[in-house]
Amino acid sequence: MKNYKVDDIKNLLPTAKTALVVVPQLSIDSLSAGLALALALKNNQIDTKLFCPQKPDANYSKLSGLDLVTDTHNQNDLVITLDYPLDQIETVNYNQDNGKLNLVVQTKNGSPKVSQNQILIANQSGSADINFILGDESTLSINANMVNSGNWVQISPQNNIKPWAKASLVDQDAPYSEIFTFLLPMLNFNLTHDIAKNLLIGLRVATQSFSINVSPETFEAGAICLRATQTSPDKDNQSQISPNLIPAA
Repeated sequence: MKNYKVDDIKNLLPTAKTALVVVPQLSIDSLSAGLALALALKNNQIDTKLFCPQKPDANYSKLSGLDLVTDTHNQNDLVITLDYPLDQIETVNYNQDNGKLNLVVQTKNGSPKVSQNQILIANQSGSADINFILGDESTLSINANMVNSGNWVQISPQNNIKPWAKASLVDQDAPYSEIFTFLLPMLNFNLTHDIAKNLLIGLRVATQSFSINVSPETFEAGAICLRATQTSPDKDNQSQISPNLIPAA
């Protein structure tokens, strides 16, 4: 039985009305776990989307919750970054010229001129109330700056926790699907039929049907998910394994 420290994650959940789950690198394991989390959040009345830069193909068709997945990130805000020492800037103003907006940066006397290669222009969207990322932002390309604002929870099988993460969880001994099988009940989320089905698919693929990279906890996670899938999905939100039914270590 895993025993994760989840207080920091729990503290971000009570006021959340919107959530974003980010899966930077597409795999059966990562998307299965990401969708399990997205469905758990949605079942708790949190408006949730899952962003994955790569579009899932037919190999992912058995997963539940694919309607929550988008391969585009809505970026509404234009962010202009100036790579220039702030203590050498006198003022920043704007004006209009024939319907066009001009931003005017005035440097202090004696300061070097601002060059065009010091100006970075990017789009950035407003953050959800809580954001989860499976891994890190390094493979998100032009979307990597999304982690620069908002409340981010980083879940990773590698010890590479980033400073922008308000909360984090590292388990180097487990695939994502195993991590989330234990994590979701710790966050007081029920393992419904569809959630458990996703996690079981991820576990089977990540371990090649429980033949490689397994531990006692891997088999325990598989048993938990299998029990949760034995009831009809029509009866729940409804068919579920509650946190109290997970066997103790």
